[in-house]
Formats: sequence, structure tokens, C-alpha cells
Amino acid sequence: MKKCGLIPILVGLVLFGVRVAPGQTVPDAVLTDMEGFEGAPYPLGDLGSLTDGNSTWSPATHPAQIVAVGGAHGQVLRRSQTGSDNTDYLNFPSVTNGLLTIKFDARASSLTRTLDIVLMPVSGATMSSMIGWGTVTNKICYYDGAAWIPVFNLDTNWHAIEIANHVGGTSNYFDLKIDGTNVGTGLPWRNTFAAGTAFGKLRIGGIRGTVGDYGDIDNLVITGTPPDLQPPDSENPIQLFAPQKNGGQFGFSFQTQTNRDYLVEHAGVLNPFAWRPLDWLTGDGSIQRYLHPLSNTVPQFYRISRVPILETNRNDGYRGIWFTLGQFSTYGDKYSGGLGTYTANHVPTAIYAPEVDKTFFVYGGTIKDQRHLLIMASYYDHATGQVPRPTVVLDKGGVNDPHDNASICIDPQGYIWVFVSGRATARPGFKYRSKAPYNVSAFDFIRQDEMTYPQPWYMPGFGFFHLFTKYTNGRELYWETSPNGTNWSPHQKLAGIGGHYQVNCTFSNKIGTFFNRHPGGDVDKRTDLYYMQTTNYGTTWTTVNGTPLTVPLTTTNNPALVINYSAQGKLMYGMDLTFDANGFPVMLYLTSFGPEPGPQNNPRQWLVTRWDGAQWITAPVCLSDHNYDMGSIYLQGTNWFIIGPTQDGPQLYQAGGEMALWQSQDKGLTWKMVRQITKNSIYNHSYARRPRNAKDPFFTYWADGDPTTLTPSHLYFGNSDGTHVWQLPYDSNAVFNTPQEINY
Repeated sequence: MKKCGLIPILVGLVLFGVRVAPGQTVPDAVLTDMEGFEGAPYPLGDLGSLTDGNSTWSPATHPAQIVAVGGAHGQVLRRSQTGSDNTDYLNFPSVTNGLLTIKFDARASSLTRTLDIVLMPVSGATMSSMIGWGTVTNKICYYDGAAWIPVFNLDTNWHAIEIANHVGGTSNYFDLKIDGTNVGTGLPWRNTFAAGTAFGKLRIGGIRGTVGDYGDIDNLVITGTPPDLQPPDSENPIQLFAPQKNGGQFGFSFQTQTNRDYLVEHAGVLNPFAWRPLDWLTGDGSIQRYLHPLSNTVPQFYRISRVPILETNRNDGYRGIWFTLGQFSTYGDKYSGGLGTYTANHVPTAIYAPEVDKTFFVYGGTIKDQRHLLIMASYYDHATGQVPRPTVVLDKGGVNDPHDNASICIDPQGYIWVFVSGRATARPGFKYRSKAPYNVSAFDFIRQDEMTYPQPWYMPGFGFFHLFTKYTNGRELYWETSPNGTNWSPHQKLAGIGGHYQVNCTFSNKIGTFFNRHPGGDVDKRTDLYYMQTTNYGTTWTTVNGTPLTVPLTTTNNPALVINYSAQGKLMYGMDLTFDANGFPVMLYLTSFGPEPGPQNNPRQWLVTRWDGAQWITAPVCLSDHNYDMGSIYLQGTNWFIIGPTQDGPQLYQAGGEMALWQSQDKGLTWKMVRQITKNSIYNHSYARRPRNAKDPFFTYWADGDPTTLTPSHLYFGNSDGTHVWQLPYDSNAVFNTPQEINY
């Protein structure tokens, strides 16, 4: 048992050597706990080559001793000075990323050098954090690689020491607490190490002191905390465990609640650090024991979290919202169908996060067999090929309009932000943040705002830059900024020439946007093509070649105008914006001769307009049969390609069609269709979206649906060469699912 004093007593549920009160959230994983050096395997006398749980001791030639000191501390580890350098080593389960914390009580017998404590990597003789008692007389010090730096006055009393090592990043440092008080933060290690180095060795030294002097250590505990550990939360707590071997297998026990599902995840020696789903189970109110299915598998950490409660017809499958605008003419509605990934002006809707090897995405979901908008969030795990049960971020309260769909953003700490669109002042917009990094199981409401078509970006070193629309005079363009997502600047108008639809993107510190204008505020007359950018986060806006612009734009003929489509009698529908390797913008859009569907407004031409450093170059891609056929453009070196519903689908002259892949090898000058991705479909496919930093196989995703009548709408994703398509499960009670591959 723990001894009273500087380490608190924890009683209750035993997690294979870790003691925690029932129901308590464990803040970190115990890698080693010497249990106060009391009893087995610590007999009085010389420290032996022994094993204690997951840890082993390698004593010095003149080893430390286990001695009885009486009082609150009972037995302790004593490292004596013998006239020669002697170092005892404790080897414990290694950590490559996160926070590795060493806690112990210590006292010195004199005010001169008595004791050294050093964290070391699993292999090699280099040293990280290094603490010395009396290396400077009367002081506790740390070594910064060049000199001993005093941080605390030394005496011969017991003190509680906490060394928190920040492991795995490009900066190697530690924080030091003595008796619960910070005496140093951001202290440098003695040596530097590459990211991914495994640390699992503690050196306890009696070096270059006076013979007979000693340092005593008690209550030694070493813990690890992953870099993305969720903080305690009453609704969705996470319990974290280090691997503990029991009965030949690694595992743990934990308290469950009745009829709640639990996700078991594990993380090994990974760089970058990432959680991997291992299993799920249903609680019955008892303490359950979980054993890793492979006895020889030793991950660094396990964690347990409650998964969202299964809500029938809400999060028990991936179901897209179906919509009709209700503006009918000879060839049907102006647009309608499965619009779960609508609109082109919601950007981005998916982001690949290499830190956890997952693509996070949002979509407009619905209650089964109803037109009832649910803002949904989920992810695709590239390591397992699975998707979890989706999360309802927000029930839009009876709204059935996918104009209220959401966009997504990820901050440097890994928190997932969901920006939910509103509609003028009648329906507000909302900002949400995930309760935990890289975790979409639960979200916190952050802010309500007037915003439509949200396009949020996190700019490293700056913060959030958010472009959006307000219905102040038609559909006018605005932006706002925030250092943290909580405190936001006032709304600043970017353009107001009767109204606009915009699509934007970023490249390094550049934020670019292209948009049309609505003559007289009439969206059915959308026309012209404008482009503008900022490289100083909105302080100034310029044209593509750096010509300053006065914002907001208020006149039609201004320097941001790229193509005067109104003079050609053409409408312009923006689809996607990206940048080439030089940081030059590349825009994908469609032109037609009228807003109504049907052949009378043909040709509907897909076009790419790009800047080559000196001039704008425009080239045609293909033709399709509807103004709201929307796809995305990808640039991979010299390989440029477009994925979208360019081919006739089962519902002609309606939004969407069959998906195809078009390719250019000459920077967009000429295009050819290299593959029709979907064939013989029942419903039209529409709105093929490009994840930011897209990674195969989740390279594009979209929804289907019959635009002529209310139908179910399925969600799909596909790879970069168009050879494979998967459908997300429309119905499923499982916590995790493997998407079904569709063979066309």
C-alpha cells in the first residue's frame, strides 16, 4: 500500500496495479509504481536485479540499498556515495509521445552532492532531464547541457518532486515541481532527441560526492499521458491505462454502466501518436475485465470511452438529407436530390489529419424516412478501413434545408470545429468544438452567429480566418478572425455588388477566394468571375498580381474582375478552388445560358481558369446537363484531375449524374475522361467534395438520390484514380463498420 504523506492514498478498483476510485476518470497511465518500496519484492539490504510489475531494476556494482527509516516513510531506496560513481537503472514501459512524469519523495543527507536523477532513452547513454542534489552547494539544480542551474534551496528534509517530461516533439524540455510548486517550466534537457525516440529508463546516481553521504527516495511513480488525452467529462469520460500483464495476457478492468457502449482503443510506439480502435462492448453495471486478444501485443496505452448513445433513425447509419428547392419549370426543379454534401460554398467539409491518420468529415444527415436536417460528424480511419457510428452535432429543429449544412476545421491541438450554416437572420449559424482532440464523439457549443456558407481556415501562427455570407443586401461576403475560436473580431465586409457566391482556399499564408455577382440581387442572373487574395490575414486585399483593392468591393468593373461573363450572356457557378505548386490559383466552375434546367440552356460547360504568373488562362473540360453538377479539382504535380458527376445519370436534366474522372497532363489546357467511376446507378450522384490534404482511399465523397422524388440518400467515397468506390452503411447498430465496396 501507498504510505501516507506526499503521495495521496487512492483506494477502490484495482486496475492490475493501478488503484482508482470506482467511476473516477484516470488522468494518466501508471507505467511503474514502486508501492513505497514496502515488502516484496523489496527485502531490506542491497537492491537486486529484480522485476516489479512492468519494470526491472539493474543495480550498480555498489548497489543502492532498501533501508528502514521508520515513521511515515517506512522503507526507502537509499543511494549512498561510495567513493566511485555508481548508478542504478530502472527500466519501465517506454513512451515516445506525450507527457512522461516522474514523481517521488526525496531527501539528502547533506547540502553537497548526494543524488542525481536522469531520464534516459531505452537505448544509448544520452540523457534528457537531469536533476542534481547539491551539485551547486545548498541547491537543487538541473543541467542544461552546459552548466548546473540552481532552482531550489536544498535542505535535509523530505520534498515531493515532480519531473514532467514533454516527449515526442521537436522541442525537448521538462517542467519541475517541488512540493507542488512550479520551480521551472520549459527547462531544457541535457541532450536533444529526434521525434519518436522511446524513453524508458531512469538513472539514479551517487556520483562524485562525499563517501557516506546519501540520498533517499520513496513513493516512486512514473506515469504517461498521451498528447491528445481527453480531459475529464461527465458525459464522455475516458479512462487511460498502461499495459499490465495478468494471467498471460495484457489487459485491465474497469467499471461499466448499464446499457452503455464502450470503445476500447490502444496506441503503440507510434510516430505520430495515434489511437486505434480495438474492440467495443456493452456495459452491465459491473466491473468488467478486458483482455487484449493477442497476448504478445503490448501497446503503450489503452483507453476506454463511452460512445454516443445509439439513437434509432438518427445515428444508427449514414443517411444524407434529401431536398427540393420547389422552383419547377418544364424539366423539373431548379435543383433537388441527395444533397448531404451540398453546397460548393461550404468549404472545407472534410480534412485528413496525419497526426491520427484519419479523415474527419461532416455532412447533412436526416432522420430516417423524413426530411429533417441533422448536422453529422464522423471520420474514416485509414489504418483500419473503418468508420465509427456518426455523431449528431446539432439537430436543426425541423429545418429540412441543406443550405444549413456545416463546414469543418481542425486547430493545432487537434480539436474538431464544426461551423453550422444559418440562413439570413431567420436561422442562426453555430460554432461547435469537439470535447476532445481528434475525437468527434461529443461537441461543446461555442457561439451563435449570423453566418451562411461558412468557410473556416486555421492559419498557423495566426488563428482562425473565417469567410462567410450575410444577407445584408442580397448575399454579401464577409470575414472574421479569432486567435482561439472563442473570441472573434467584428464582421468585415469583403464584397457587396448585389450579392455573391464564393469558394475559397489557402496556400501557406495566402487566402484566396473567387466569386460571381448577382445583378440586381437576383441569384438567377449570377455571372462574371472575380478573384482576390490576402497574404496578411485581411489587413490588405489584392488581385492575383498584388494590385491593392479597396474593400468592400462595390462596383462591377474593378481590378478583381477576371472574366466578364455578363458580356457573353453567361451565368457562372463556382465549384472548387485550389493552388498549384507555385501558389497560383486554379478555379473550377460551370457556365450556362440560363437558370432553368433542361437542354434550352445548353451548353453547360465545365471550365478551369488558372493564373500562370503573368496571365489568366481558361480552358474547357467537358459538358454536363445541369447547372448544379458539382465536382472538385485535384493537383498532384503534373497530374491534374477532376472528379464530378459529368456523365448523364438515370435522372436526365437533373442535379448530378454519373461520376467520372477527367485528367490533364498540361496544367489544365486539355482534358480527357480517363474513367467513368459510377455506372448504371439507380439515383443521380451529386456534389463530389475534396477533403483538405486528401489521402487515399477517402479522396472524394458525395451523396446520391433521385432529384424527381423523395428517396433515401446514400453516402459514398472513392479513391484518387477512380477505380474503387465504397458506400457508407445506411443502417447499422454497430459502433464501427467497414464500408461496403461497390463494384461498378
